[in-house]
Amino acid sequence: MLSESNLAVVTGGASGIGEATTRRFAASGVHVIIGDRDRARGEAVATDLLRKGLAATFVAVDLARDDEVAAFAAEVAHHGVPDVLVNSGGLLQNAVHLLKMDMAEFDSLWQVNVRGTLLASRAFGEVMCAAGRGSIVNLCSLTSFRPSGQVGYAVGKAGIKMLTEVMAADFGPKGVRVNAVAPGYTLTPAMQARIDNGERDPDLVIKKSALGRFVMPSEVADAIYFLCSPQAAAITGVTLPIDCGWLATTAYQAYAAQP
Repeated sequence: MLSESNLAVVTGGASGIGEATTRRFAASGVHVIIGDRDRARGEAVATDLLRKGLAATFVAVDLARDDEVAAFAAEVAHHGVPDVLVNSGGLLQNAVHLLKMDMAEFDSLWQVNVRGTLLASRAFGEVMCAAGRGSIVNLCSLTSFRPSGQVGYAVGKAGIKMLTEVMAADFGPKGVRVNAVAPGYTLTPAMQARIDNGERDPDLVIKKSALGRFVMPSEVADAIYFLCSPQAAAITGVTLPIDCGWLATTAYQAYAAQP
């Protein structure tokens, strides 16, 4: 149990890492509010959890719209003050050269990934700060640390890392912790689709990671759950890579005199 309210909000909670996080919290006895713009998928996840005797509620929300985020927060308020907000909602991007990227794509990525994270954090951070408790976890990426051909996505994820640190300093005196996870190459359905379409080479990913495999969505969810737990009470303002050692290995392999 997180607190007396035992309530978690997961944006983007209907698929991928967000869905795994929804299921992780629900399995621990937490009532999870699933926020997602995919109504069919969100309702399916909530229904599946309810059939298993777990507590879940789906509420539709488009993080690109201020009015919908405000309405989402108002709907959640009927259930109490959340102990946890996981900002998992976001858009992906395929690799593209800077000069060829459509600026409309950049704007959309920034609107949802960065501004949407900020909007949700403001809406729920306000009630958390007033209650004097809570934990927020943002979704960063390896691109928060290293450059990538996903120009709009990478810039946004680097921005979310800084936003995490600013929020941690701002909300900390009011009893609210803010951290982020930076998943490496994670075998979500979206990643599998890209592999199947020839847009990702799984062998290259495996060769560049110390553990020689992909990250699983449930492993990211476990890390998010830990960061929100009492066991992480002294941790705030960090961005935790969950990458099977990809960051360490790519630097190690690039060293000219490696053994």
